[in-house]
Amino acid sequence: MKQKRLLLAGMIGLVALLGVGLALVSLLAREPETEPDTTIALTDYAPADITAIQYTREGETVELALVTETVETADASTGEAVTEEESRWVLADRPEETVDQTLVNSMTTALGTLTATRDLGENGSLAQFGLDEPSLTVQATANSTEHCYYFGDTNPVTGEVYLMVEGVTSLYTVRYTSLNVFQYSADDLVQVITADVQPESSLAE
Repeated sequence: MKQKRLLLAGMIGLVALLGVGLALVSLLAREPETEPDTTIALTDYAPADITAIQYTREGETVELALVTETVETADASTGEAVTEEESRWVLADRPEETVDQTLVNSMTTALGTLTATRDLGENGSLAQFGLDEPSLTVQATANSTEHCYYFGDTNPVTGEVYLMVEGVTSLYTVRYTSLNVFQYSADDLVQVITADVQPESSLAE
């Protein structure tokens, strides 16, 4: 009789253990709940739609323009001449210089995907947020329309930057990276291309 009780108790324990195992497997298989996206889109155009950028920071205004040129190359297999169009960014007042395209592309990406973290509503006290004298003003031309953005102070607690969009009464906060991509002066954007210099022999033959 004692053995039957022990066997029954063991079977009950095994069933309980299996139940716990099944519950654990079900919990692990359940898809994690995703938090809702609370960001606020501030642009209605894509990075590829931008054809001109002008920004003013620390007293300097940088103007960039997207130019398209026809380039002739030779087909690798046939050797025949092939013409195609290539686009590149240039400084509007120094188009002969080569501009770092990666840096400018980071600007178009930031503008074309610009989102706010918070909408603070209408606020008349611009000086309180550094927007009476913006630290950065950016103007983008996309789809033949100009869009202007004013960046103010950085919130010391959150690290976010206050922003106003021309034509919109709301005050927003955006991530610092939205401002940081415009830290470059015109000279910073110019690529310095150096020619390879062969070392001179120290001994004359």
